[in-house]
Amino acid sequence: MAEFVGTTASIVGITTAALQSVQFLVTTIHNVKDAPTTVKNINVDLRAVELVLQELKDVPQDGSSQIIRGNLVQFAIENCDSACKAFQSQVDYWMKYSKEDKLFWISRWKVGLFGQERIRTFQGQLNNCKSTLMVALSAATLLATTSQTDLVKEQRDTILEAYEVDWKQDLLQAQKETAEIERNLQLVTVRKSTSTDQDSEITHQELIQALKQQQASNFHFREMCEEALSTTVYERTRQKIKGVKATNDSSALAGFINTSRDDIKMDQDISDVTADNWSFAAAGVIKNMDFKDMHRRQPGHSKDG
Repeated sequence: MAEFVGTTASIVGITTAALQSVQFLVTTIHNVKDAPTTVKNINVDLRAVELVLQELKDVPQDGSSQIIRGNLVQFAIENCDSACKAFQSQVDYWMKYSKEDKLFWISRWKVGLFGQERIRTFQGQLNNCKSTLMVALSAATLLATTSQTDLVKEQRDTILEAYEVDWKQDLLQAQKETAEIERNLQLVTVRKSTSTDQDSEITHQELIQALKQQQASNFHFREMCEEALSTTVYERTRQKIKGVKATNDSSALAGFINTSRDDIKMDQDISDVTADNWSFAAAGVIKNMDFKDMHRRQPGHSKDG
């Protein structure tokens, strides 16, 4: 019980801190009267994150799902807080030549040098944070809804399957973003400013750091989608199957294969189950199958492959 209370207090505490960082940055950007439109537009993303953080903060923690109290939610909130503080420093840096809250032309020039990329990276971090928390909140709400005893199985399965489709799409989008971030990081790492100005080099290094943070936030978003998918599939099928990889000429089977209606009432929690070289993997309840037909043996290969 003490661990639950401690975890709950931790989530509330870091959420409050992240909200304060978001709100402070919103105010800072709003007060820059002559800021470029690209900078002003960041407040739209910040407001969206603020709403999700506030929703998370208002969730009754005593009855909240484990998925909300998990590490991925905590990491997402902490990344959001860190990203906002780092961008706050960036805005302060851009403003250091200003007077009366107006950006001088030199500050505009610096925004154009690496600033556009820095802004896009920060917006990517905010989007990943928002998406991670939205998936967590949706999963918690879904599990609470589908646990109602008066909900018939057909209705329950239909609701669960709809969310699974959405989260698979989110996961595909996150995977595309993963590749894009890796490309950008490689390009920016090898690219250097033609200017010998020390401030430009500092901005360049800060952009690299921000891209690495975006990479981390993207990783947490992918992990959250996978966790939500795994949880909902288990709720619908009572099977938690994760991994199950087959490589080279191998095959993999997992779950209920050639089983009866009575068999599929059993719960299964199947973990990573991998297959390599000329072997294949099979896990779960499997009946009436000749495994010799599934496994093409190679000279010198053992039966246990």
